[in-house]
Amino acid sequence: MLRGLDVWGTSDGEPTIIKAAGRDALSGDVTVYVANSLSAESHDRLRSVLDNFDRLEAAEVVDGVRVTRWPETVEAPTDGPAAAALACYDEFVEAVGADALEPHFEERAGDGTHERTVEFADICIAIREDGELTGLYPRADEDASVEDCLTALAAGNPVENV
Repeated sequence: MLRGLDVWGTSDGEPTIIKAAGRDALSGDVTVYVANSLSAESHDRLRSVLDNFDRLEAAEVVDGVRVTRWPETVEAPTDGPAAAALACYDEFVEAVGADALEPHFEERAGDGTHERTVEFADICIAIREDGELTGLYPRADEDASVEDCLTALAAGNPVENV
């Protein structure tokens, strides 16, 4: 009987153990948001996040993950892809409040030409059930990191924190 999958490849050489037996797959949609430009450290972190999601998908814990790029900074008002990123940020603020997003996201008052400036997290995971936001990582108010989301998914623990 399959109880879990030991999968090698984590950065510290320890296996990621995915609880596969006796659990339902995550029913929500998972989106990983990624800044257009990443530092070398953030790029390595992103690779680890995506590798872990590949393992979770192979273990049938998640049913696909969408990766969406967003700008590092948006000055509002704007249109096009930057407007979509700003709408996403506004959705997050409405769900959990701006304080829960800091310091990963930062919103500042505009400079006269713009109403506001928003700096986006390098990596963010959003989980939506029927289009409604149910999970958001990172969150400072719960000390919940992107890695905490992956650990919870692997262990079969809830990831809904909104």
